[in-house]
Amino acid sequence: MFEKSLTDLIRGIRANKKNEQKYITVCLQEIRNEVKSNDIDIKSMAVAKLTYLQMLGYDMSWASFHIVEVMSSPRFMSKRTGYLAATQSFQQDTDVLMLTTNLIKKDLASSSTLDISIALNGLSHIVTPDLARDLCQDLVAMLNHSRPYIRKKVILVLYKVFLKFPEALRLSFPRIREKLEDPDPSVVSAVVGVICELARKNPKNYLPLAPQLFKLLTTSSNNWMLIKIIKLFASLTPLEPRLVKKLLPPLTSLIQNTPAMSLLYECIYTVIAGGFLEAAGDASHALAATCARKLRTFLEDPDQNLKYVGLLAMGRLLATHPKLVAEQKDLILECIDDEDISIRIRALDLVVGMVNRKNTMDIVKRLVAHLIPKDEVNAASNHEASSILDPVYRTDIIHRIVFICSQNQYHNITNFEWYISILMGITHTSGVNVGELLMNQLMDVTVRVKSVREFSVGQMYRLLSNREFLETCKKRDSNIEVLTAAAWICGEYCNYLDDVPSTLEWLLTPLGPKFPVKVQMVYIQNIIKIYSYWASDLLHHWNPELQGEFVKVTQVMLDKMDMYLHSTDLEVQERASSVKSIFHLVLDAVQGFVVDDQHRAPEMLEGLGSLFFIYELNPVAPKAQSKVPIPEGLDLDAWINTPLPDLVDDDDASSLSAGSIDAFVVPDKKSKKKSKKKSSKHSGKRRESEHDEEREQRRVARAEALRNDPYYIMADKSSTKKQDSLLPLNEEVDAIPIVQLSLDDIGGVEPKMKSSKKKRANKLPVAAPPVYAEEEMPENAAASDEEPTSPQQVDEKTTISKTKLSKKKASASGSYVKKQTHDIFANSDEMGLNSVDLSTPLGEEERFPQIQAYLPPEELRRREEARVRQERKELRKQAKAAAEKVEAKPVKEKKKKSSKKNKASKTVKDSVDDHANDDLAPSISSLTNEVQLALEKEWQQSSTLFEDDWVQVMYKLSLDQEQVSSEQLLVVKVELTIKNLFDGLLPKVHLDFAEAFGTTLLDSPANDIASVTEWFELNQGESVRCHGRFEVAGSIHPGKCLLGEICYETLANDEEEAKQQRHGFELVLPLNILFLRHVTMDPTQFSSLLAEQGHAFEHHEQVKTVVPSTSEQAVLLDVTHRSGLHLVEVIPGAASLYGQTVQGHQVVGLMKYLIDDDQDTQVSIDLKSTDGSLLTDLTSVLA
Repeated sequence: MFEKSLTDLIRGIRANKKNEQKYITVCLQEIRNEVKSNDIDIKSMAVAKLTYLQMLGYDMSWASFHIVEVMSSPRFMSKRTGYLAATQSFQQDTDVLMLTTNLIKKDLASSSTLDISIALNGLSHIVTPDLARDLCQDLVAMLNHSRPYIRKKVILVLYKVFLKFPEALRLSFPRIREKLEDPDPSVVSAVVGVICELARKNPKNYLPLAPQLFKLLTTSSNNWMLIKIIKLFASLTPLEPRLVKKLLPPLTSLIQNTPAMSLLYECIYTVIAGGFLEAAGDASHALAATCARKLRTFLEDPDQNLKYVGLLAMGRLLATHPKLVAEQKDLILECIDDEDISIRIRALDLVVGMVNRKNTMDIVKRLVAHLIPKDEVNAASNHEASSILDPVYRTDIIHRIVFICSQNQYHNITNFEWYISILMGITHTSGVNVGELLMNQLMDVTVRVKSVREFSVGQMYRLLSNREFLETCKKRDSNIEVLTAAAWICGEYCNYLDDVPSTLEWLLTPLGPKFPVKVQMVYIQNIIKIYSYWASDLLHHWNPELQGEFVKVTQVMLDKMDMYLHSTDLEVQERASSVKSIFHLVLDAVQGFVVDDQHRAPEMLEGLGSLFFIYELNPVAPKAQSKVPIPEGLDLDAWINTPLPDLVDDDDASSLSAGSIDAFVVPDKKSKKKSKKKSSKHSGKRRESEHDEEREQRRVARAEALRNDPYYIMADKSSTKKQDSLLPLNEEVDAIPIVQLSLDDIGGVEPKMKSSKKKRANKLPVAAPPVYAEEEMPENAAASDEEPTSPQQVDEKTTISKTKLSKKKASASGSYVKKQTHDIFANSDEMGLNSVDLSTPLGEEERFPQIQAYLPPEELRRREEARVRQERKELRKQAKAAAEKVEAKPVKEKKKKSSKKNKASKTVKDSVDDHANDDLAPSISSLTNEVQLALEKEWQQSSTLFEDDWVQVMYKLSLDQEQVSSEQLLVVKVELTIKNLFDGLLPKVHLDFAEAFGTTLLDSPANDIASVTEWFELNQGESVRCHGRFEVAGSIHPGKCLLGEICYETLANDEEEAKQQRHGFELVLPLNILFLRHVTMDPTQFSSLLAEQGHAFEHHEQVKTVVPSTSEQAVLLDVTHRSGLHLVEVIPGAASLYGQTVQGHQVVGLMKYLIDDDQDTQVSIDLKSTDGSLLTDLTSVLA
């Protein structure tokens, strides 16, 4: 019989391309027969062929044992084939790996260098925790091998061993440290590489190696090893700042002398990012100039990789030395036109940081050239525009242009007419939808700069009269939102219009109903404004002929306004109706009016202009209202109207909850305190003067009136008894003294709060306040502490903002949401290495683990039975202790209660004994951990909020603990995920939240996740994450929820029009989000809390519930998940609970349960809390 070789197999596959699958099936059957042969050569060839087929996608896990047989062959060729097959097919859970331990040990002890090399290479791929533990001692012993080639490979393999068995790092680290002084440079380089990888996550362990690494830095000529040493020092310098001065001379020497570009870049990057420039002192500028000069060679190099890293290092240098970077302006601007998009983006980051008043126009023109097609670029330009059609890139360019021009309140703009022209050009040539951004810029510049208003009005009129632009209103990239700014500017500053009737005609264009709703609303509003101005202007030239023309124009405008009355938007309809009503009133006043000799106009037209132009619109500082002085004699805290005595003194007013009062009146803190004091004084006087008989008569009369009222529901007797029992307490409420508490009396609280606020303020980028003209400030306004008052302070503020700008990307992303990135090189095996401490010396008991022989099945079964018996014994002891603890409670005076208690304790004892005897009962500690892990898993999972055939909405809730200042302010964070389930595009997807149930949507801070107020456009299968922050008045009670709607447009096919879909939803706020989720308390702390602060838990409730489960873990998980409480201690049949809210309220509880396999579990919970309302809400949730 002649077997096929690997070459024959490959040739056969190529020759049978039409029947390749059939041919390979036949070959696999032959291989199955060949691997069973006793001839090692035939078996080796079969494994080689199987390895080749595995690379084609065929499974070879069934041949694992045969691979081990080939690995054990004494022949080198067969051994190499076996190790190759093992590296390709073996996984961490391959069962035959346990058979390779002694095999690899034997190969490592071989006298042949090739056998050792093959074993080391194979071990690096198939190493498991068991293999790493068993072979680490052998590998460390091989560090003294006579051949440097083997020593180098052993060091590299040890890194893979450390990942699987971190304890080996501490045991072998002294030997690895010795290899830094190995006479062979390749071994030293391997040690440096391994240490560099180990120090990426925990560099503190390797700080003692600094002297040896510094010696290598100054003596070695291996560039790749020097790069790794420099990277290692870059991670060590933050831990030991004194290293900076020590490393500065050798790094400076390398920067000046090394010809290797890779080493040069690493030195420059370490100097810039590692704080070496600050530590250089007087030589800082010279060193930075040297770095900038060397980086210029990177930008001049034709290699794209060098150009990219050069721009990357320039970006870090820009933060500290912007002038040195600005000197390379010519090369950086050339990189903007590079064909590589990544180089463009890096160059744009630098350009944004280099902008000043002198070069703003040139830089903006270069950026605008990227938006214009090549054939439209002026031939006289000295560079070739490289336009890109990618909408994300074009949007990024536009955002950068706007940021460059608008930063620091348009500090870099000297010609605002030029800026208006740039914005108008972008409107027509952007190729992407940035209309909202352009609209805000046009309106902001026109309002702020008076000198540009006339030019701006002229440009806006040209935009309104551009029919080609108006006809593109249905296109996505039309930027039709700019018409909002055009109409508003023409209406607000209509005195600059050259032809008012023509402007009105364009505002009443028949294309108006096709515009977006926001544009239509602004159109209608400014039609009446311009009309009012035009009517006021005609008053001085009024005559019968002019009156006739005026009536005709008004009648035409009245008729054209009908097209807005049929709009689907209610706001547009209302505004159109209001404008039509004004036109009717004008026509009624003018048509019957007779012009006298003095040519007077109707009186109504004289007052029409004052409706819109009585005051000039000017920008106002954000803090202008706080600067207005309070007039003398005005007391903002005093009552406007004295409250009626009968309403305030009524005893039944106490039945009104604080929440219902707050729903109507939410006074200021100071006014609340003063009003309470005043009301308490007045009520005290009246209470002393009033007789008890009169009060009782009023109460009886009121109760009689309520009893006869058919619409009033009377309370039950139990609740009435409770209210009656509380009446004496309510009557003495006013006798309680009022004590003012100040945070100054509590040591250490206020400084911490201030420091945390400062830290948070430093983290968030705060925009500089705008600088306004003097005539636009309120009278007698005080100078703000935060606003610059001198030109020098303005320049300093501008420099600081530029420095902050250079540290982060200056432009917003072109998409509606920024994707979160993750480290693709992250390795879960490295987590164990971070906990290894190398700073302490090895103890005498710390040694390498010894190999344990595998036990026979009989011995394993015997040991397992002994372990189970021991666990049962421990459980019985715990059950007995728990029963004794229950019986040891103090006996009540009444016998009935004591007998019930004994029965309950007996029941608990019996249930505990039953569970102790259960063979499958888990240990108590593991049960608690499993419940906690299950809770954390449920907290991280998202729940479905809404789903239909088009869209799916998932949500996660959490509480913003940093915003919790009192019980009256809670901020709930909602994270939503919207997914398109339709097989096509889903446009205009957005969420609308109503302000109901005391919830208010807050502005979301700038971060990588979109806000719930944004509009999205989702492709097929695409999903987007967005988040929102809601302020909740009062506290969270059962039934409180967020009301909202999800809106989107659906398009069944190309022929039908898009249909607007709106679906309402309720997002219930659970009570468990009030509790801190990571509160840990052991039984000892729990006992101390009850012993020392037991009097504070004055509110007590008992609740009974049924859990539809017969699993102890499921019962505990259900109760803790619904309540938000945490498990403190679990004993069979009982568990102690503890929870703390974000407001500081505490809840403790004792849960008892009896699990029956035939029915649901009955649970009884005794709860105590420091807050009564919280306890009431908690019992309603658990019941």
